[in-house]
This record gives sequence, C-alpha cells and structure tokens, in this order.
Amino acid sequence: MSTSITDASTDRAIAQIRARLKARGLAGYVAFTPSNLLYATGFRSYFVSEWWRLHGTVLAFVPADEALPVTLMLGDFEEKTARAAAPGVQLMTYRLWVDLSTAEQMSHPSAPVAQRPEQWDALELDRLAGEALRSLGMASGRVATDLPHMTLDTWQRLQRVAPEVAWEDFTDDVYEVRLIKQEWEVERLRTAVELSERGMVGAMELAREGMTASDIRAAYQISVATAAMGDPRFAGYTDNWVLPTVGGTTSAGYGSTAGGLAAGDLVKFDCGTTVHGYRSDGGRTFAFGQPSVEQQRLYDVLADAQRIARESLVPGARIGDAFVNAIAHVHSHGYPTFNRGHVGHSIGIDTFHEEPPFIGPGCDVLVETGMVFAVEVPTYTPDVGAIMIEDLVVIRDDGAELLHTLPHDLTVVQPRV
Repeated sequence: MSTSITDASTDRAIAQIRARLKARGLAGYVAFTPSNLLYATGFRSYFVSEWWRLHGTVLAFVPADEALPVTLMLGDFEEKTARAAAPGVQLMTYRLWVDLSTAEQMSHPSAPVAQRPEQWDALELDRLAGEALRSLGMASGRVATDLPHMTLDTWQRLQRVAPEVAWEDFTDDVYEVRLIKQEWEVERLRTAVELSERGMVGAMELAREGMTASDIRAAYQISVATAAMGDPRFAGYTDNWVLPTVGGTTSAGYGSTAGGLAAGDLVKFDCGTTVHGYRSDGGRTFAFGQPSVEQQRLYDVLADAQRIARESLVPGARIGDAFVNAIAHVHSHGYPTFNRGHVGHSIGIDTFHEEPPFIGPGCDVLVETGMVFAVEVPTYTPDVGAIMIEDLVVIRDDGAELLHTLPHDLTVVQPRV
C-alpha cells in the first residue's frame, strides 16, 4: 500500500530520541534549530524557518520520560497552526506584537488590555522556558541541545533559567536518527523533487538568447510557482532555491549580468523546492544548441561517474566507497586531476539542504535501507561550462531507487531569440 505525505507522525522520531537520551543518561533534549523543531514536533514555524533574527523564540522540550509530554514554546500568532500540525504536543505560548482580536472585539469598549510588546517580552520567554524545564524534570542534571547552532541570547537564557543544568551537545544524535527516513518522508522528498523538475523544464522552455544566470533563476522560480498553483499535491510548497550557471559564467548567478546565453552554451541547474518542510536537491545540464565535442565528452564521463556513485550505494557498503569509485572513473577516463571534496550527502529538512554524512573518501558510515542521498559529480569549468547531474536516491534492500525522473543524457534545447 502506498504511503501518503499526510501519514506523517513524529512518534518514531520521539521514541528514538528518547532512547538515545536514556542511553546517554540525559534528562531531556531542547530542540533549537528550525529543522529539529520540525522533526521533534511536526510543526514548521514560519518565524524561525524564514527569519534568522527570531531563532530561539521557539523551542521544543523533549523529556526522556515517556510519561511527560513533548512541549513547544512559541508565540501566540502561530498557536492555531501549531495545534493543527502537532495535536499531541503541549503548547506554551507568549504574546507577540500582532493583535489577534476580532474586529467585533476591537469595536466594543472593554476592560483595559495590556499593551502588546514591540516584538516579544524577554522576561516572559525566560519564565516559560524555566517553567517548561522544571515541569518536565529537565531543570537539573544533564540535558541535551543543539549547541553548535544555538544563538548566544538563547544560550544565556537557558543558563539563566536552569543554572543547575549541565548542557551537552545532541547534534550528531539527532542527525543519526533523521538519517533513516520513513516512507512518508520519502514521499515528501519525491514531491519536492517533482516540483523542482517542473522548474528546470519550464525555465528551459523560457530560455532565450541573451538571458543571464539571473534571468534563468527568475524563469525557474516562475515555473515552480506556476506548477504549484492550484495543484493539491503541492499544497505544502513553501519555497525554492536554484543556483543556475550560463556558459563560462560559473558563479551562482545572484545579480549576474555578465555575458548572456548564446548558442553552444551549457545551462546548469542545481536546485530544489521545499514541500511540507522537506527540501529537495538535484540538478541537470542543458545544451543551448549543439554541444561541442569537449562538452559532450566531459559530460559523458561525469554522468557515468555519477551513475557509478549511485550504484555503489547498497546496504552494507561503506558510504565513502561511492566517492572512491566515482572519482576513480573520472581519473581513468581522461581527467586525472579532477578534484572534488564529496560526491553527495544526506538530505531531509535542513534549511540548507546538505546534511551529514557526506559522500567523501573518509566516510566510514555504512549504507542502510531507508537512507536518502543527493548524489552528484559536478564540475564548474569556465571554458567548457558547468556540468551538474544530481539525483535524490532512497536506499532500498536491493540498492538505490531514483526519486528524480528527468533523463541523464545531455538534453539539447534549440536556441531561441
């Protein structure tokens, strides 16, 4: 039976987080990063996902004791959304600057209402964070959090409200739990992949001579938005990202007005979309007119290397061997000094899509069923042009299943003016 993206549940995630907390003798875990907040509660806060300045104003508390509830501290503006997304999570809310009164309520005299804060009341956040830690048995002893990513303001708050706590990092533990995907997570990634592929195809349909990388970026974004509008399958779409390159201009394309698309150029996409918090990563390269012999030769070698990397990712294999096998192919097929730090990475819900482990030469982690990787062997040559063939794959018992569906051949688009 197929799995729907609406079958999402945090039960497995919480059970595994609690198992790791107990194994390490920790009283609980405070989730800080936007992705770990989503993973622990099922709620994606718009405020902390989109606005870095609000990091730390939403926190999730996961006690090791199963008898105690996962608790989410957040502003009252997001309370209704959080209750719908995370019905099993206890909420503790504080007032933000936005008035939530109805027009009728505002039109009638009533008892004086306390002035809302300009943003939020720091003392109220202190009070709620302290109350959460005390009520969940996390106000003393050893407690885990996302130490490398925490803002100084939040770190000082936690130390202030729980001075008896010895804080420990939990970053690697959560990444390891997140590494094995449930089927509903795979389906969210598959949907995000489909939408990004619509963006690439649509952008090349709009491509014209003279367009810059910035123009190609806009064409991709327009195509993604057009595909998402009115399609219920993409109802969870929130944003997209794309790093296009045109010809020998191999920069990311932000504000690029250099050069302009001409016959014989390669157009490279490295891109993704976010659907229900899950962020895809993939890419293809298109030839604007017939490619040169060298363009085709280099493309074919890299495409074969990427295939070899994918085929190396089988359960029980060392992740680093995929890198070794792919790079060896490039070196032995005409490009002996090709140099690259990794040929892919895990993926899921980080706002920057690359998650550990990376498919690099020193990665000794073993491949397991349920892992999802982005696999790539790109180049950014200023003479031939940038080349990217990147797929998301989910590891099954018999190997890597492709989530991307666009062909791996170099696709030729006839030049248009």
